[in-house]
Amino acid sequence: MNATGTGRPRDPRIDTDVLAVTRAMLVESGWEQLSMRAIATRSGVSRASITRRWPSKAHLVLDAILGATPDLTPFEGTDREGWIRWVVTGSAELFSRPEVRAATPGLLAAIRDHDDLRTALWRGFSGPSTQLFGSEESEDGGGSSTATAVLVLAAGAALFTSLIAVEDDTPELRAKILELLMPVARSEQERS
Repeated sequence: MNATGTGRPRDPRIDTDVLAVTRAMLVESGWEQLSMRAIATRSGVSRASITRRWPSKAHLVLDAILGATPDLTPFEGTDREGWIRWVVTGSAELFSRPEVRAATPGLLAAIRDHDDLRTALWRGFSGPSTQLFGSEESEDGGGSSTATAVLVLAAGAALFTSLIAVEDDTPELRAKILELLMPVARSEQERS
C-alpha cells in the first residue's frame, strides 16, 4: 500500500532506475543537456511518473546526488573532533563525485531561484547533522551555531575547490583545513 493508502503502490524500481539514469546522464552530458524527457526515455519510465515524484529537474538531480535524507551513519559514535573530521572529509568526497561536479553549477542557479529547494536542502541536510555535533549545548547556545559555521566552512571549501581551485584540491589542503577547524572541537568541549 502506498503512503496515502489510495491507488496503486509506488514501484520502487522506478525511483531506483530514474535516479541511476540521472546520475549517469549528468556525467555523460552535464546539467545543461539533461532533461526530464531524456531521463524518461532512457529509463523507460513515463514522464508523468517522473514528474509525480520530482516536480523539477533540480528536485530530481538533488535526490539523485544526495538522496532523500542525509546519511548520518558516519557520525555515529563520534565526538566533536570526529564530527568535524567527517564534515570536512564527507564534503570533499561529495563534491569530488563526477555527477555532483557536473550538477553543481546548474543546481546553484536553481537553488538561488527556488527558495523552497534551498530551504529544504539546508534544513533537511544541515539540521540533522548539526544536531549531532553535541547534544549538550553550551550556555550561550554556541554548539549549534558553531556546528553550522563548521559545516558552512567545510562544505564551502569543498565546493570552492571542486569548481574553482581544482588544482589545489589535494589531500594536503584538506588536511590543512581540518587542522584549522580542529581547535573548534576542543574549544566547544571545554565550554560544555
